[in-house]
Amino acid sequence: MIRLTCRSKLAVCLALAGAVGMDSTAAHAAPKGRATVVITRTNDFLYLAAPAAIEMNGAKVASLGRGESYSGPITPGATTITVSTWSSPGSSNIRFTAVPGKTYRMVVGPRGQNFAASMVGGLIGAAIEGGGAFEIVPTK
Repeated sequence: MIRLTCRSKLAVCLALAGAVGMDSTAAHAAPKGRATVVITRTNDFLYLAAPAAIEMNGAKVASLGRGESYSGPITPGATTITVSTWSSPGSSNIRFTAVPGKTYRMVVGPRGQNFAASMVGGLIGAAIEGGGAFEIVPTK
């Protein structure tokens, strides 16, 4: 059995609190000639347990829980960001042309249309509606 002093217990608690408070993805500075994207998920209660899977140009870059953010570089040119979750069929996306040196800020939040469709028609209703549980929109 390991015995910890009061000071050791405090150090362990602070270390754990710091690890829990860390963002799920590290922020990246955009290399020269690239753009940056910052995606933040809202703190909405709807779909709180479902992670929002984020893909950029077909490659998964993050899985965001409530209030979490992702920041990273993107190659200039045609860009598609898609958001989905394992618990609901469908996805939402946004398309834009990334310009070098520019920062694009996006917000991911729950889609009421998907919730309504799943309440009326269950999984089949959500599949027919097809837009997924989350939407992604630019912020100002």
